[in-house]
Parts: sequence; C-alpha cells; structure tokens
Amino acid sequence: MKRLTYYILLVIVAIFARIALSQVTEKPKPTFSLSIEEDMGATRINPDLHRVLVKLTRTAVGAEVEQFHEEAKGMYDMIVLRDGVPVEETGAMIDLREYRKVDRNPTISHPRLLESGENWTTPLDVSDYYDMTKPGVYQITVTRESLPLHLAYSMQVRSNTITVHVPLRIGGPSPPVAEKPRPRFALRLSAEDSDDVPPQSLQVVLENTSNSVIRERKCWPFMGMYNVVVSRNGEPVEEFDGARSLQMRWANVVCPGNETLLQIKPGVSYADRVPLSSPYVDKPGSYVVYVTRETYPYNPAKSVLVESNPIGFVVPEPSPANYTPPAPQ
Repeated sequence: MKRLTYYILLVIVAIFARIALSQVTEKPKPTFSLSIEEDMGATRINPDLHRVLVKLTRTAVGAEVEQFHEEAKGMYDMIVLRDGVPVEETGAMIDLREYRKVDRNPTISHPRLLESGENWTTPLDVSDYYDMTKPGVYQITVTRESLPLHLAYSMQVRSNTITVHVPLRIGGPSPPVAEKPRPRFALRLSAEDSDDVPPQSLQVVLENTSNSVIRERKCWPFMGMYNVVVSRNGEPVEEFDGARSLQMRWANVVCPGNETLLQIKPGVSYADRVPLSSPYVDKPGSYVVYVTRETYPYNPAKSVLVESNPIGFVVPEPSPANYTPPAPQ
C-alpha cells in the first residue's frame, strides 16, 4: 500500500512538473511581422549613410502600443554581413545597448496605437552601428524580440534580408550632397575663471537642441571631443603636438582611460571643462578663442561641425625687470 501511494505521488509530481515546464517553454506567438527596405533618399544627406526603413505590421487581433523611446530605436537589432562575413560593430551599438538597459520601464507620453493589419515605419541608420565604410556587398537583416521586456517569454522576429552595394571610390571627392544634417546641439563658451588672464581652463556648455536624447560614450581623457581654435592678433595659432596627438586618438576611437555613458535630454545642458594649454597663449597679444565639435564624431557621413561663441582676452607685455645698480666697491 505504501509503495502504491509512493508511485501515485511520483505521478502527481511528474504531471505538475510537466505542466510547469510547458508553461515556461511555451512562448506566446509574435503579434507582429517585420519587413525592411533600403532608404534610397539617405544619399541626399551623404553617400556614406546607409539607412533602412523598418515596417512593423500588427498581425494579431487587437491593438499594439508603442512602448519605447525613440532613443531605444524601437528595440530593433541588426545582422550585418559583408560578403557573408559579420561586420564589426561601432561604439554607437555599445551605447545603444547601454541605453536599453536603463530604459527597462519606458513611459511614453503620446504612444502610437496600431490596430490589426496596420503598420508603422521606423528609419534605422545601420551605418551608425556597423562599419559600412569598406566596399562590398552587405546583407542586412533586422530582428526584434516579440516581448523585449520579458525575454523569458519572447521570440525573435526576423525581417527579410536585403543587399546594399557599397562601391569602391577611386580618388576624387565624394559626390555633392543636397541635404545637410541639422546640428543636434549648441555650444556656449566662457572662461572658467573670468579673473584669470590668460584663462587656464574653458567651460563649454553643450545644450541639446534636438527632440531626442543625446546618448554617447564619453572618454574623459578626450576633453569632450572639443577642438580648440586660437588666433593671436588676427593670425591663427598653430596647433601644438599634444593637440595633434589628441586628434589622432579621436580618429582611431581608442579611449586610453575612463569612459562614461553620457545622456543629455532635449533642452538640457551639460558642462565640460577644457584646459587651455600654455603653448596656445605663451606670447603677449590679443587672443580670440572658440571651440568646435562634430555632432557625430565617429560618423562623418551624417556629422555637422558646430562652433561655439568666441571669447577674447589680452595677454600683456611682461613688466620690465627693475634695474638694480651694482653695489659700490
């Protein structure tokens, strides 16, 4: 009798275990489908900008509500191959993942509503996130989790795959562009200490003038990616070796020290401190200084150079040394 009771309990436990396991492994079917096509109009901005249009179509009965901030890029992921080989990610892809980690409970003021059979289209600049500068044939697929905030119950939805041909350019400038990207921030410059002449440090205030969060990885030794422009008595002051070395490191996207994920909301400002090194202002004269910065420092295809206001100061001639006659013998 005890043995029979034992077997009955084992059967009951097995049944409940199977039910629990089926509940875990049985994931809800996706409620949408994805399709993509190349945005041929992106070349009006720059021939090196490669953008796809992602169409999400509601396939289930009921309404689909957009949950994610524009900065999360619809929680779309990309599979990018060049001639069949995976393409290297850029730093922007790392930043995008970091942003999504802190955007786990999105609250959108005016979400879009998608009824069954309806769709919405989102532009996705693939060349922001993958290095598409080399010539070749690129294969692009876009994916999205059916439940991005509940991955245990989510399924990956894949779009169709498209090919993008990047031609080899042999010499000469890039083709002219008809449309210039808009700057996404403004710069305001001042001396950190107004009584300090010449100023040892500059304060640069970056104001987000766009309608989207500026999200980027800040490399502290890079001085905020600002380029300092100095003129003396109306003539440009030549860059010194340290400034040229810094620009080379910018171009190589190699951070030699600490990094921070910087996020600046629309209408919000962020202040940086930029040292004004002595080789720039080591002679007497009338100086004018301003700073510049690229809107997308690591993506020239859609970057715009933004200039700050200029500030001026005068470095006076050194006072003549007091002459002291020799003591009488």
